[in-house]
Amino acid sequence: EKSGYLVKILDMSALRLPVNLLPTIIRKEKPDIVGITAMTPTINSAVTVAKKVKESDCNITIILGGPHVTVLAEETLKNTPQDDIIVRGEGELTILELVKALERNPNNVNRVLGVTYREGTKIKSNPSRPPILNLDKLPFPAFHLLPIGKYRLHPPFGRRSPVMPIITSRGCPYRCIFCSKSVFGEKYRSNSPVYVVDEIQLLNEKFGIKEIRFYDDVFTLDRKRVITICKLLKEQRIDILWSCETRVNLVDKELLKVMKDAGCYMIAYGVESGNQRILENLRKDIKLEQVVKAIELACEAGIETVTYFMIGSPG
Repeated sequence: EKSGYLVKILDMSALRLPVNLLPTIIRKEKPDIVGITAMTPTINSAVTVAKKVKESDCNITIILGGPHVTVLAEETLKNTPQDDIIVRGEGELTILELVKALERNPNNVNRVLGVTYREGTKIKSNPSRPPILNLDKLPFPAFHLLPIGKYRLHPPFGRRSPVMPIITSRGCPYRCIFCSKSVFGEKYRSNSPVYVVDEIQLLNEKFGIKEIRFYDDVFTLDRKRVITICKLLKEQRIDILWSCETRVNLVDKELLKVMKDAGCYMIAYGVESGNQRILENLRKDIKLEQVVKAIELACEAGIETVTYFMIGSPG
């Protein structure tokens, strides 16, 4: 939108629209490009949507993005003839550069970093795009394009409505063997506290959001940043409840008290197993004593806890 393109979002899941309505919608909207994102559990749905779009108008360029196609870009294009281009990794800069290239000359796609595409009968992958280092340069997400009133969190999250999930950092330096870092990578980068609180204030004042769910992989990795975010939330008297996800080795008594005072009511910890040997097999880099301590400290601070476990780990 900042670059002058007309953008619309169709969240068919939130709106509970059946896929057979898609051709009618496509004929009405007449898009030049349709972008679809997919994780592995939703890749089949993404492929079905792409087929419906192409059946509606074979001239539409279909771009896929997300974790699944980042890892399996060439395989995906080989198996899905209706898809034209794949954006690998972080999409903000790549998609903008790609749209500009398609507008000028489709042959210019070979100069865009981070894409996999068709060239005749061949599938080619351009070099990857480096991660975005300064996340504050990105505009806030286009919340005004979303059916905000339709979103809910699964229990036990979701104390107030409407609710909005946000991500304020990218990348995780830990080495757990089960985790795919295909999109955000290992290098930790984050929005500044001012940026984060400004985004929350916008959601609260303009869209009436009453609860935030931080979906950062490790929200408390930068302890100082979290404390500053909490301080700003208190100073600006933003009436918001929130929850987050983090690791048991990245909390302490003082930090949890500050978080509670700023509206945090629940923390989800990735525990994965109650067996130390299995945790070591997973390269989780935590001790069972840290799990117990993190939950005790959260309870003392008045914060509820959720613990995630994985069934079927090696060993």
